[in-house]
Amino acid sequence: MNTALRAPVFRAAVAASVLWLCGAGAADYEEASQNVDAVAEKVEKRAERTERAEGKHDLVKDAVRTKTATGGEKVVEQVGEASYYGKGFHGKKTAGGEKFDQEDLTAAHPTLPLGSEAKVTNLETGGSVEVEINDRGPYAKGRDIDLSKAAAKEIGIDKKNGEAPVKIEASVPKEKK
Repeated sequence: MNTALRAPVFRAAVAASVLWLCGAGAADYEEASQNVDAVAEKVEKRAERTERAEGKHDLVKDAVRTKTATGGEKVVEQVGEASYYGKGFHGKKTAGGEKFDQEDLTAAHPTLPLGSEAKVTNLETGGSVEVEINDRGPYAKGRDIDLSKAAAKEIGIDKKNGEAPVKIEASVPKEKK
């Protein structure tokens, strides 16, 4: 091929590759975004039922929305009430199939997909902790998330004050195809 023609052909091939890759990225982003929206909708429906049942455990007005995190990833944000697992659950099997260890930074949530990573912030103390959702629950009336003992301690929840208003910011794992 003529050298004068190689450069434009090469540039065209690179441009086509970039467009193809960007298109695939946009499609993946759109799919992930729709998945986050669907998860947020489930979380919101459950939070509405929980809010009605909170009674004296109503520490904050529950709310759910999606937002874009600093890295550009869409996340589910929930405001609600947190408590922590009692020691009676230590060593028992979680919904994710592993043994619950109260010293791990994990949590139980009724609707976030297992494997979701979440930042939980105590709205009273400002303390926050990163946890993995590896179980279902909480089953206590009016609670939106159950933290392991270690995670609860990180944000200032203990036996004395067994619950707290929190903000949960969850990254939802991509759906498996």
